[in-house]
Amino acid sequence: MEAEKVDKFLLANESKFPDYEIPIHRLLDLSPEKETLLEQTHFNSPVKILLASIFLGMFGVDRFLIGDWGKGLCKLFTGGGFGIWYPIDWFLIMKTTKRKNMGRLEGIVKKQ
Repeated sequence: MEAEKVDKFLLANESKFPDYEIPIHRLLDLSPEKETLLEQTHFNSPVKILLASIFLGMFGVDRFLIGDWGKGLCKLFTGGGFGIWYPIDWFLIMKTTKRKNMGRLEGIVKKQ
């Protein structure tokens, strides 16, 4: 991936990742196949997930959206963790979403 494309990717997606963890140097060395895969990968918006958490978090929808199926099922069957876990997630879900996005990004750029 050339530097200009990396800059465009970072500008378009900077709010979806933890600031200090984006492996810029590894984005520059992507093969064309991985570059295409990166362009096709959907990264969740932390703000949209926060809104889902506020309005539908009692049912675990926020956790389902970021791929935490186990925690989503726990919230679903316990009514948002008996009403306790549900509001706590309002403060945690954005950071968790960014970490999940980073895991997806690392899975793509990982050297083999």
